[in-house]
Amino acid sequence: MINFNELPKDKPGVGAVIPKGYYLAKIEKAEMKIGKNENNPPYLNLQLGITDPASRSPMGKIWVILTESPKDFPRYQLRRFLEAVKLDTLESFELKDLTKLVVGKEMYVDVMPEERDDGKEPQKSVLDISGSIFYPVNTEDTSFDQPPVIPESATYNEASY
Repeated sequence: MINFNELPKDKPGVGAVIPKGYYLAKIEKAEMKIGKNENNPPYLNLQLGITDPASRSPMGKIWVILTESPKDFPRYQLRRFLEAVKLDTLESFELKDLTKLVVGKEMYVDVMPEERDDGKEPQKSVLDISGSIFYPVNTEDTSFDQPPVIPESATYNEASY
């Protein structure tokens, strides 16, 4: 028998809005996708499982898109990603090659609730691109006392990329 009063009132784990912060992320899935505009090149879609570094409790999932854009910001984001997952020794590669190399890798990421223009509450969390976005995990260091310092005033104009 199901007791209505025992059902959760708040949305748990997957899909929950993760507060702004610095989190441990594990790449659970990596796949190439084609966007709505088929004239654009395919992109790498990553599913990240997000964990609170202090409590080690799962916080939810976020999805990240990496592209082969000629613009500076997406190229910087791709470089930070490769450095974080320790694949920065690759000199030449195709984005689709990463689907075989990154699943299971861990890194730290800056996360924030999505920003909405319609005045409604955020429904999901996204990468916070105002900081350095991705950070490598030092597997010999289990201390989480030194997260990156991201100034509150940091902003990013999404129209610039």
